[in-house]
Amino acid sequence: RARARAMMIRLYARRAAGWLGAGRAARAVSSAPKKSMTLDAQPQVLVAATGLHQPTVVRDLTAAIYELGASVTATKKAVLGEHYSLLMSVWLPGAQPNDAARKLNQALAQSFSAPNTNLTLIPLEPKSAAAITHDAETVTRRLRVSCPQKPGVVLAITRLLQDHGATTSHMEAGTSAKGGTIWFELECLVELSPQVVDEVAQQLQFWSESGGASLDFDQSAFVTHSPLSHA
Repeated sequence: RARARAMMIRLYARRAAGWLGAGRAARAVSSAPKKSMTLDAQPQVLVAATGLHQPTVVRDLTAAIYELGASVTATKKAVLGEHYSLLMSVWLPGAQPNDAARKLNQALAQSFSAPNTNLTLIPLEPKSAAAITHDAETVTRRLRVSCPQKPGVVLAITRLLQDHGATTSHMEAGTSAKGGTIWFELECLVELSPQVVDEVAQQLQFWSESGGASLDFDQSAFVTHSPLSHA
């Protein structure tokens, strides 16, 4: 019995040493210096995640990205009911888009686990100088619309904006009950050329007056709020 007990003690000691060694190795990886982004750095991978909402998904995803030595350049997350959708752009030092996507995919397969989550990794081609110049020549306006709910509101607005070369981002929309009527509310950021701002504002105003909608189109900050019900 004494010999068996001694063997068990040695076995536990070896396991403990292995665990401690693994912990030291993990800490060594975590404490390894990470490269900071340079001014000309552009993200190479877009991570898209969807599934049942889990409060820890962003933490666990960014932990795996950090261990790879990569950096998150931007994140957008939305929750509707029990489901979430997440977009995250990632920069990996010294890697081309396809190579960065492959390395990130391997890292996530090893260290990221989230049941009921679908992950998609998309390599991002770097922006051209012309695209960067185009971005610098646009202005941003906040658009907020509130009107009685009816089909085609989003279509009418986005078609009007697209006809003037404008693009939308940070969009939130949904419905709510007010005085026995279902109201539709939309808020988004609009990027467009300075030359068409006044014309777009006039056409949006004409549309709102003809459709019984209240509308703001200005330079105020985008207000982030809880998702509207029944979106």
